Amino acid sequence: MRADIPVGTEPLASSNGGVGTTNVAIIEDRREIREGLQMLINGTDSYRCTGTYRSMEDALSGIGADVPDVALVDIGLPGMSGIEGIALLKARHPDLLL
Repeated sequence: MRADIPVGTEPLASSNGGVGTTNVAIIEDRREIREGLQMLINGTDSYRCTGTYRSMEDALSGIGADVPDVALVDIGLPGMSGIEGIALLKARHPDLLL
């Protein structure tokens, strides 16, 4: 822990082994929310959006080699709900924060 960063705000260790950038995936069916969150994340220092997905099915097939550190998941998705999909994402990517 660095002395110059308040406790609880330390950057996450990213899945690529480095400290500093937090990689985030967004799973949200509403385009305006999905794009707004992507702009916010990519416009914030030390954060990078690794992908945006309209459904849990898209996320399950799309999250591959570039596994995010964190996934923002809408629980009320069409098709498979975010709640159902979280268990599958966690099983495939145990280090993923949801």
